[in-house]
Amino acid sequence: MRVIYSVLYVLLIIALVICAILTRRSDKPARDAVAFLEAALIPPVLGNLLIIATERRSVALTGCYLYYLGMDLVMYALINFTTVYCRERTDKRKHPVGVYAALAADAIQMMLNPVFGHAFDVKAVDVEGFDYYKLIPYAGQTAHRIIDYAVFICVLLIFCLKTVKSPKISRERYAVVLITMVIVGLIQTYNIFFQYAIDRSMLGYGVFGVVIYFFAIHYKPIRVLDRVLSNIVSQLSDAFYIFDPNGNCIWANEQGGRLVGIEDKNYDAITAKLTALFGEAGRQESRITKKMIGEGADTRFYLLEKNYVKDEKGTLDGAYLRIQDVTESELQLMARDKRIGQISMEAYRDSLTGVGSKAAYTRKVAELNSIPDNSLTGLAVAMIDMNNLKQINDDFGHKAGDLYIKGCCRLICEAFKHSPVFRIGGDEFVAVLQGQDYENRSEIAEKLRGRFAEAFAQQDLDPWLRYSAAVGVAEYTDEDNSFEQVFKRADQMMYEEKKQFKQKYGSYR
Repeated sequence: MRVIYSVLYVLLIIALVICAILTRRSDKPARDAVAFLEAALIPPVLGNLLIIATERRSVALTGCYLYYLGMDLVMYALINFTTVYCRERTDKRKHPVGVYAALAADAIQMMLNPVFGHAFDVKAVDVEGFDYYKLIPYAGQTAHRIIDYAVFICVLLIFCLKTVKSPKISRERYAVVLITMVIVGLIQTYNIFFQYAIDRSMLGYGVFGVVIYFFAIHYKPIRVLDRVLSNIVSQLSDAFYIFDPNGNCIWANEQGGRLVGIEDKNYDAITAKLTALFGEAGRQESRITKKMIGEGADTRFYLLEKNYVKDEKGTLDGAYLRIQDVTESELQLMARDKRIGQISMEAYRDSLTGVGSKAAYTRKVAELNSIPDNSLTGLAVAMIDMNNLKQINDDFGHKAGDLYIKGCCRLICEAFKHSPVFRIGGDEFVAVLQGQDYENRSEIAEKLRGRFAEAFAQQDLDPWLRYSAAVGVAEYTDEDNSFEQVFKRADQMMYEEKKQFKQKYGSYR
């Protein structure tokens, strides 16, 4: 009998080692907690193996310490596993520091047993004609059992609540773990009270470790749902994903796996890869969004349709995500918009000077007239009319006239560099002054007049380089109720200045 149990314990230890290694290779969010629990189960199982297999008291005592100290480690790992496995995706991880302290204190008092002999001892009994060292519990061992049982019961209660409150799609993964722990606890309790010659309670814990590995790492809820969904959406050209209430992907069609670069149905890694591609899911609201991925020639456009599914009580059952590649249609729309934009830009830009055209000016006036009157403070109009353009065109041709227009426009744009400038006629420009140009309108207008005067005074230059223009500036007042009123005052001021130029130089329009 001892040989049979020894072999079983060896097999369980090997199984736990394999489970711990495979868990570390998983992409599951709970992998670290599961791997820690698998590894923590090895010392007490090994201790139980030493107790059963040995005929030497020193080896049996070593096994006892591995067993009982290992159980404290198992309880610590079980709490850590429960915190990770049972928490919602949006919950912040909380550590039960008081419970950890109690387990640490228990481990210390068990390690002091060789000094004080207060926790336990062993005595030899005959089993199958060989010595077997059976536990003699003292006060320290009783305290150890109380602490471990209290922790174990708390974990059971947490899994009970999760089993009851979880949606049907997730209930099984909690219920099976709960049932397994109840069975393990009953076996342990039965062994303590009935004092079998050979302690085989750790067999249950070993099996528990294997069950935890399967349900935490490999289990996928509702296999029938998996097959049905596969038949329905596997032929879709769109990527399709199913998520549990915690936001973990539990199913994806072939196109979904291909989109995130996964070909082996490793659904555990899909959630993280989707987050890396498209960002966090955010609030639990059904919605349709458009996302752009990549740059340049590698740019792709996707339409994401995510819907959250709730039961009749409003409890979240899960969600599904459909991702449609709309790159081709989006590029077509962008090309169309670009063509329209180019046409629009050409319509609203003066072909000779590059400033706003008459059409752009008309649109700007309509925009300003639509603003409430009391919101137009801080705005002014500059009216600029070139001198002598007709004379230059008549005497030197339209090419020279075009050079003259562009030169005058350059001076205007350099002066009103923070405001839009429009060419509204052959020799007429309007600037809608705002910001710094509005605040410094008088100084800028005077400086512009000075530059025109300076250019016109250089008689050694070609006539089409002797730029000249009249400038009039007017600002919005509380009495104005349209742009045209301000423009009219600016135009009048410009006309007065042009009149003076004509009287002085005898020029004509």
